[in-house]
Amino acid sequence: MNMAVKMDVVKTKLGALKGYAELFLGSRDLLGVDVGSVSVKVVLLKQEGPSWHLKAWALLPINARPDATADERKAAIVKPLRGFLIEKGVKVLDTATALSGNAVIVRYVKFPRLTKRELESTLTTEAEPFIPFDINEVQLGFHILGEVVEDGQKKMETVLVAAKKELVTARLDVLQACGLQPAVVDVDSFALENVHERLRDPKEGAAAALYLNIGHMVTNLSIIESGVTRVVRDVFIAGQTMTKAVMKAFQCEAPRADELKKSFGLIIDPAEKEKALSTGNREALGVSQALGQVARDLVGEVHRSVDFYLSQGPDRAIGRIFISGGSARVKNLDKHLANELKVPVAVLDPFAFVKGAEAVPQDMRPSFGVAMGLALRRNRDWEA
Repeated sequence: MNMAVKMDVVKTKLGALKGYAELFLGSRDLLGVDVGSVSVKVVLLKQEGPSWHLKAWALLPINARPDATADERKAAIVKPLRGFLIEKGVKVLDTATALSGNAVIVRYVKFPRLTKRELESTLTTEAEPFIPFDINEVQLGFHILGEVVEDGQKKMETVLVAAKKELVTARLDVLQACGLQPAVVDVDSFALENVHERLRDPKEGAAAALYLNIGHMVTNLSIIESGVTRVVRDVFIAGQTMTKAVMKAFQCEAPRADELKKSFGLIIDPAEKEKALSTGNREALGVSQALGQVARDLVGEVHRSVDFYLSQGPDRAIGRIFISGGSARVKNLDKHLANELKVPVAVLDPFAFVKGAEAVPQDMRPSFGVAMGLALRRNRDWEA
């Protein structure tokens, strides 16, 4: 993808599919840094022959108040991240990071047939009708998926990405304050595509896979078909939504609600529900009821996205769903989604194909989907 973002000493690109980043000389290895709402996930891989080896990893809490200023939040990210780099002696400074949320727009559009260079030179004009922001306030990028014919005319099916400049600048500032060199700025959902390609079983057939990366503030929903992400949405039903539902049900503060959420989760087995009723376990029943409503809302968003995907062409189907992110480990969430959506659901283990990952706790692994996808990027892989 051709997206040039000039930020003082950094020339980078926002993107995802192969070719989404800008020229940046140096080692082929990249440090994957996923900056979330409540934690930073870091992954460093080394490819040795056909195998990938884990060289360093971390899940670093962001200890910032909800009402912290931008500078306070930046400091709460930089201090532990810089400390980790020093403690582990990380020498790879070229970094891949990713963005998501309502300041990032992904659109699948059909542009007039142009050469790549021609589209680069006219991108602002071509993209403006599709972007709901002031075109002067965003960084733009594109990736051409292929040629299509529409109304008898040849056009280019293109992924168009736009991110608000202030979001890009803030992320670059954080990384540079740690002594890192931003080489790739990706999109969360596209980073997960890299993990999917490593874990995909060729025997699974042509059916698409749906990913739900359930973070604290936002859920990244994507549908991957034949190695290409065809649907990208950010849904604002996530871990915090679950916590607030439990807070409301029990009239308690967030720390207590988080504790209840993690302790009980969802009750889906009739025998388990009967036991909770017979023993008067009001906490288990109340938590399950609160989380169940949030899960139903999330299922509704999944149905809307799947309906849209199925409407885009014949012979389309969702074969499997993967959930990742910090909230993917809510007890029985995977089983609840499978029951409601009638599709197999698995909790993502992005370390499954990596050697040397035995020390990463199982309950933490789903949180590393985006960071792993970023670490799989290679410096200058967009040149391939």
